[in-house]
Amino acid sequence: MRYADFHERALFNHILASQDPKDGTVTYMLPVGRGVQHEYQRMFEDFTCCVGTSMESHALHGAGIYYYKGSEEFWIGLYAPSIAKWDSAGVEVETTTDFPIGSSASVKIRTMTPKQFTLALRRPYWAGDGFSVKVNGQLVKDLPPADSYVKINRAWRQGDTVELNLPKVLRTEPLPDDPGRMAFLWGPLVLAGDLGPDVRQDDEENMPAPSAPALVVAKKPVEQFLKPEAGKPGWFKTSNVGLSHDIEFAPFYELPRRKYAVYWDVFTPEAWSKRSAEYKAEQEKQQKLQAATIALAQPGEMQSERDFNEQGEDSAPLLWRGRHGRGGKGWFSFDMPVENSRPIALWVTFGGDRWRKSTLDILVEGKKIADHAEPHLSPDQEKQFVDISYVIPPELMAGKSKVTVRFQATDGNDIGAIFGVRTARADQTP
Repeated sequence: MRYADFHERALFNHILASQDPKDGTVTYMLPVGRGVQHEYQRMFEDFTCCVGTSMESHALHGAGIYYYKGSEEFWIGLYAPSIAKWDSAGVEVETTTDFPIGSSASVKIRTMTPKQFTLALRRPYWAGDGFSVKVNGQLVKDLPPADSYVKINRAWRQGDTVELNLPKVLRTEPLPDDPGRMAFLWGPLVLAGDLGPDVRQDDEENMPAPSAPALVVAKKPVEQFLKPEAGKPGWFKTSNVGLSHDIEFAPFYELPRRKYAVYWDVFTPEAWSKRSAEYKAEQEKQQKLQAATIALAQPGEMQSERDFNEQGEDSAPLLWRGRHGRGGKGWFSFDMPVENSRPIALWVTFGGDRWRKSTLDILVEGKKIADHAEPHLSPDQEKQFVDISYVIPPELMAGKSKVTVRFQATDGNDIGAIFGVRTARADQTP
């Protein structure tokens, strides 16, 4: 069963969602975060390995629907419009269905002579109350539980028809390490929240950082705050739980060329009160830091790196959560303005997916002022940018209006990912 479940979820939630149905272009990767968008390969300019494997994937929609064992057993693991020719038994099986948006499927048997065999019909894990099977209009009793197969052994004849009802219900699937962040599903279909038109991929410099509104829910079942949209089968809309406005949800594969969110932060009113206070405190901190800033270099952004004379070896620009940065196994530096009349702090913004060990030295005017190793972070902190400050010794700034700040990987590890380098008046910073 788990293989059939995986195939169903991969087909409807990933493979179908990876292609723009209007022009056939496919994605290099398929983001499933918050406030993200499809990243389609260009029609004639790109031909990565993902273009080739996507072609293969879309040519294999029929794989995994049917299985058989000799001429004794025939298994249906996925409900999709299709015809199977079971040559070893001399039988043809046709499935018609309005699934995945609908909830019915019909299986018709064609055979020149009666054939005795077992027809095994998948009852998915998500098909609970209301699931039913009829053979030639007669209800099949004593059905097995969900997440199993309904096995019907009989002499099948020309024109025999099996009808199934596959009701879908709304449910949530939280992340294993964060029960407050979850996806919404309708049966096997992942629902994505529509956040408006996507940003042109040739305008990446101006792409905002990924984000999605939080939902504030007073511990009630999902079907009480996510309601079907009239006249739009498969679409839903939140009801008075969005912070600024209600949000439409649709099957993930129905949102090409749109910004969307698959995972959502869901709070109780009490939890949101606490989180909003933390958010306000962080905003105040950033405002105070901005007011104290002398200069801010944005690693990974071409103009900013030119302005601050970026130099380096074995480093590269990167993009994480909509923000440009720089990392690598070598070093890079910026020339940063300072003021001699007061103490100055160096503020560095770290972030990025921490899947590789990061250690580095931080040098000012060739002198090491600090070393840095990735600290132990909570799951929430791992998803955020982290600002850390370092004191610049006054003697390194004496008589200078600029100092060279260098980030040097150590111990054969990576620098990691740095998204901001600023000098600020230490007596005014938070």
